[in-house]
Amino acid sequence: MLIAAGALLVADPYGEVFLWTNSIGVLGIVTMQALAALAVWAYFRRDRRGMSAARVVWSPLLSCAGLAVLTVLAVVHFDLRTGRTGVVNAVLLAPLPAVLLTGFVVAWRIRRRDPERYVALSTVDVELDV
Repeated sequence: MLIAAGALLVADPYGEVFLWTNSIGVLGIVTMQALAALAVWAYFRRDRRGMSAARVVWSPLLSCAGLAVLTVLAVVHFDLRTGRTGVVNAVLLAPLPAVLLTGFVVAWRIRRRDPERYVALSTVDVELDV
């Protein structure tokens, strides 16, 4: 669909379509990494499970802060990634807050409507052999 839209707009496949979509993807990934670091800190906030404060408090908070600064810088200087300014960048960046808010709303709804399912989201043992 995106390639078809690029073709209809007679956009450069690499300089516009590829860079624009990848710029948003990278920004989304960095934002999610910052939120994941914050989630690690929140998860271990009450019970460090015998792990050092450096591992479950300071490292996640420092990572979150660094990634948050990186995200802000990437948004402020988004024109360097896309090669465009103004409306193009506004259109590209507009979905990110909406998607983030949608994720929070979905999590809140699951927590409110199905607390057992919500708790199960954080009880997966990733080290368990399948």
